[in-house]
Amino acid sequence: MKGAGLMKDKYLMDGHKMFWHLDRIVDWQNGKKIAPLHIDVGLSKGCNIKCEYCYGAIQRNSFKQGTDDYFPREALLRYVREAGEVGVRSMAFIGEAEPLTNPHVYEAIVEGKKAGVSISMGTNGILYDKGPAGEEALEHLTWVRFNISAASDEAYRQIHSSKDFSVAVDKIKFCVETKRKKNLPVTIGLQMVLTPNNISQVVALAKLGKEIGVDYLVVKQCSDTQDNKLGFYDRLHEYKTEAFKNELKKAEAESTDDYRVIIKWGKIENEGKLPFDVCLGVPFLLYSSGDGKIYPCGMFFDYKEEEYRMGDLVKQSFKEILESKRYWDVVEAVKKIDVQAKCYANCRTHSVNEFLWKLQDVPNHVDFV
Repeated sequence: MKGAGLMKDKYLMDGHKMFWHLDRIVDWQNGKKIAPLHIDVGLSKGCNIKCEYCYGAIQRNSFKQGTDDYFPREALLRYVREAGEVGVRSMAFIGEAEPLTNPHVYEAIVEGKKAGVSISMGTNGILYDKGPAGEEALEHLTWVRFNISAASDEAYRQIHSSKDFSVAVDKIKFCVETKRKKNLPVTIGLQMVLTPNNISQVVALAKLGKEIGVDYLVVKQCSDTQDNKLGFYDRLHEYKTEAFKNELKKAEAESTDDYRVIIKWGKIENEGKLPFDVCLGVPFLLYSSGDGKIYPCGMFFDYKEEEYRMGDLVKQSFKEILESKRYWDVVEAVKKIDVQAKCYANCRTHSVNEFLWKLQDVPNHVDFV
């Protein structure tokens, strides 16, 4: 069965979920020093493929040469345990590089879940373990998302600079089969980063996802700096053309009761514009890099790194960093940044910032609901 009702984004990927964390928001409004709700966790500084749209390329990601530079085991396990203790509610192992190049990723997934944190992972999947470690990870993950923006071997070579398309698909199939065999609650999805170079792949990828049996395909915008370092910021207007929209609607129409194709229409069509003037979301959503340093935003993995680094998890505990003057000084410093001139398009904190920006602009006569 197909229909408009099936197009609903039940994961709310084109928005935010702040309404379901009002307790933390109230604490923040009252001036309390809160623990973040979520952390994007880098596990490595390197990757086994080289996607044409990789933002990590401007975050000191050194691709294959950086795979030996990863978050060390003891510090990583301490981090996820302490995150649970202080009240972090979710951690996504998605960072600026490929998490599976870190040999401790599977152990960290299990430890994080045991600590009471919802754990997820974004990966290209090529290195995913098909043995006991991989199966155990699926038992502890809330969701796993495979980053894939091509639906054929030829396109995969062009877009991801890799010959491993068949390997990636095989690993995705393994996860789907394991989920079904063990009746696991883990959500398995695909993510396509949309660019003018790969729009031709979106319909075929939607069909491939349905054929494999994943839960969803999400099609998202490409994030780029305002000075066009990746070569896509100046082309974001192309997303609003009829040719783009028609292909995206065709892909969306592949949705069924059990499979959703989710188009992030809001961010795909906003041309990278920011509907807020101050970054307020830092206390709610943090970023840690593949070598264990904490920042208010992934932009600072390279840009003004020393000025905006909040702490080093290899040398300090997460609790120590969170309670430090340095941490909260950086939170305040970020508020002074001219986001319209300095920030890249559609960052991870975009929707949270949009919500908080509206929340602080209290109207007159607020009691008249």
